[in-house]
Amino acid sequence: VLATVGPFVDVLKLDVDSYDCALLEELLPNVQAHLLLTEINPGIPPPFKFAMRYHTRLLPFFESLNSIQDVPIRGCSLSYVVDLASRYGYELVAFGIHDALFSHKNVRHIWDVRPPVDEFDCYNESFVSLNGIPISSARDWFFGGDIHSNLADIWSFFVNWSREFAGGELFPFVLSV
Repeated sequence: VLATVGPFVDVLKLDVDSYDCALLEELLPNVQAHLLLTEINPGIPPPFKFAMRYHTRLLPFFESLNSIQDVPIRGCSLSYVVDLASRYGYELVAFGIHDALFSHKNVRHIWDVRPPVDEFDCYNESFVSLNGIPISSARDWFFGGDIHSNLADIWSFFVNWSREFAGGELFPFVLSV
């Protein structure tokens, strides 16, 4: 990116259906955009910070499937990206289905509603597609229960899914609150 366009761009769009946040962590210190549009794994609600990490066998695994529509082991959660992007001057503007839009603080004056938008309200009011995560689980993680129990439940969900559907391969991910 830097060799082609330099360190400043109008819009940075990231959607690789796998380790998006690992790439974002490399790009944001080196590229400044007015707008950042990135794919989100909407099955992991705030305040949970989830991100897939790079693994050499992750993309071949995805390619071996007929469709990745119902594969939950991809991308990163809204809270993870809100935290990461804020370190580089980006504020949440909107979220829906699979994507989040961030504006750099230098252009916040262009919006009728001043960023940052609250990630909890934004998530609660949005239509989300859950990528193979049961809606009952996402609802429980967002609305109810003890945060630490929910964290353990999310961890177990991803580990058990990998054991069942990825041939026991546990692809690396991070999860925190």
